[in-house]
Amino acid sequence: MAEERETASVRAAFEKHFGLAPDVVAYSPGRVNLLGEHTDYNGGFVLPMALRGLGVSIALGKGDKPGVIEAYSDTFAETEIRNIEDGRQGRWSDYLLGCLKAVAAEDVARTGLCVALETTLPMGAGLSSSAALEVVSIKAALALYGRQMSAVDVAVKARAVENEFVGMPCGIMDQFASSVGDPGVAMFLNTNTLAYELVTTSAEHAFVIIASGVSHQLVDGGEDGYATRVAECKAACAALQVEMLSDLGPSDLDRINAIPEPLNRRARHIINDNQHVLDGVAALKAHDMARFGELMIASHASQRDDYQITVAETDLIAETALSFGALGARQTGGGWGGSVVALIEKDKAEEFCKRIVARFEKASILAVT
Repeated sequence: MAEERETASVRAAFEKHFGLAPDVVAYSPGRVNLLGEHTDYNGGFVLPMALRGLGVSIALGKGDKPGVIEAYSDTFAETEIRNIEDGRQGRWSDYLLGCLKAVAAEDVARTGLCVALETTLPMGAGLSSSAALEVVSIKAALALYGRQMSAVDVAVKARAVENEFVGMPCGIMDQFASSVGDPGVAMFLNTNTLAYELVTTSAEHAFVIIASGVSHQLVDGGEDGYATRVAECKAACAALQVEMLSDLGPSDLDRINAIPEPLNRRARHIINDNQHVLDGVAALKAHDMARFGELMIASHASQRDDYQITVAETDLIAETALSFGALGARQTGGGWGGSVVALIEKDKAEEFCKRIVARFEKASILAVT
């Protein structure tokens, strides 16, 4: 299993770097989002899928310097030394540190900590590497210090770390998919109530995840653009006199269209993508993958035209995927680059992947479900 390979690898990395065996190893997967983008921080519906073979693994051992965390990563090719009392410093170890402060601050202050980290999730690909790191850090810390927490509570705690310590105003979809999800199975999640349902997809079809080669951290948008969209949604709520945009539905579109630009577009996307998720779940249950593909196409158009978070490269990859036989394709993740997910018949997937990487020099195939 991929998880066993990853934990064996990080265990070996820990032993090589620190000269002793770790006390705990853990693994958490990344995710691809099939439908429902930016709806989660608006209390809406999402349809992510945890991924097999793409995730973050961690090894922990108690240290010999109280309060000191020595975090080593092959992936980042560096070691960072932090103290449990540190604040955010804009470093990758902030995600780890925030999680340790949230669930094991007193323990780490007493024992110190040695950490080895590895990831098979590419940074900036929109597959939720930060959430997987948060989830696995919390799981491992709880195990090391002999505590228990439900998978849902781990997701809630991880999201709070990203919001309050890291400073990213994300919703809970990514952490929930990584903590609660079943790799390879779609998850219908109501982010307002945290009610969820696992929904199987067609055995005759596959989702192909295509890295565009454009990192969402390196183009206009990124975290600043994400925060801007959050602020615009709050402004739209004020204009429409609702607590959350997901309090509204398709019957409210005329009222939404009447508020000023670009708030009308932002709200319209949330309402429409919420509906795409509901219709998508119905399509999966009816085994109607052609309809599901149509909803993916509509969702991408909404991201492009109303939420304005796609880039030329992801637009072209999505369009080309359809011309190469995909039933649907859309940008997935926070936006401004990252990855495209395409729905293809399984017997056509291999040829489809070859054509995509031949057509796009910077693109790569990250996974085929």
